[in-house]
Amino acid sequence: MSAAPSGRRKRPRSAASIFQGSKPSPHGRDSERRGSDSDSAYQTQRDLDDCKMLVQEFNTQVALYRELVISIGDVSVTCPSLHAELHKTRTQGCEMACQAHQKLAAISGPEDGEIHPEICRLYIQLQCCLEMYTTEMLKSICLLGSLQFHRKGIE
Repeated sequence: MSAAPSGRRKRPRSAASIFQGSKPSPHGRDSERRGSDSDSAYQTQRDLDDCKMLVQEFNTQVALYRELVISIGDVSVTCPSLHAELHKTRTQGCEMACQAHQKLAAISGPEDGEIHPEICRLYIQLQCCLEMYTTEMLKSICLLGSLQFHRKGIE
């Protein structure tokens, strides 16, 4: 996919029209219409801020999960409660990722057209978090399997 000269990806509607800093339309509008446009821009900015918060919370959840994975081999920590905590954290992380993706998809609009750089940045950030999360989940499977294999060898 090629980027437009402005650095944005091509979208059918102008992304500037959904943010507060947008230029007024060259066509005259009455004051009631202007009020609804600013309300729409405010709502979109709030939605964008919500998405930022969700992606940030997901990033924090990934870091928490990573810390739990690191503690898998520790004799004092490895127990059924750790497994339960891993499961709970993994489930919450998956829910956060889905929610963040759904909210981003809702504010980004149709797939074929220009995307605002801030929304694009959030998509990239979410994708990076998902890759780290997937890596940590695979690591936990390997470590837990290795630990069980090692324990069976000792018994």
